[in-house]
Amino acid sequence: MKKYNPFVLSILWLCINACATSTVVKSGGNSSGTTTTSSGGNTSTTTNQSPSKKNDKVYEEDLSQYRPRFKAVNEVSTQSSESQPVQASKSVISDSPLHVNKRLDAVLDTIAMRNKAVKFTNGFRIQIYVGNDRKAADDAKIYTYQKYPEIFPYLSFQQPIYKVKVGDFLNRMDAERYFSDIKETYPSAMILPDRVEIKKGIMVK
Repeated sequence: MKKYNPFVLSILWLCINACATSTVVKSGGNSSGTTTTSSGGNTSTTTNQSPSKKNDKVYEEDLSQYRPRFKAVNEVSTQSSESQPVQASKSVISDSPLHVNKRLDAVLDTIAMRNKAVKFTNGFRIQIYVGNDRKAADDAKIYTYQKYPEIFPYLSFQQPIYKVKVGDFLNRMDAERYFSDIKETYPSAMILPDRVEIKKGIMVK
């Protein structure tokens, strides 16, 4: 039988004891672990289960007492009608006819009288002739009477110029309707702002 040196055996024994220390192996995200212990050539394995399992019991608790409660619309209206008694209407309808203030009547009458006194306003007229020939100015007036009997011609003289204007137009749109037709006979015609007579302006179609 082969003999071993006692010193070598003691070193070998110490190495075996050092390598046989407890080792804990943890796997991935599992909650259980396995511990392997070796002592004197004997190996023991211990499996520890973690108490991290979820409790499958459903949480149940009555929370109805904490829910807000609202009154129905009918109940609110009923309570408000009961708390506030109906007040009798104090307004009394008078059978007498309504009268306009006398002072207001006087002011309106004054305004009406002033409006009647106003005969002229700012408007437009069509100038169809400008020159020093009296006969041509008269022909322009005759042309207006014959072609447009609803508008009036006006002849003015400022030495040595005669001017013939026609119409009493309260706005430019009324003048434009006649202007396009008059321009065919009098190409130099133009629309000019002027003081016009209100009554005649209303008569323009």
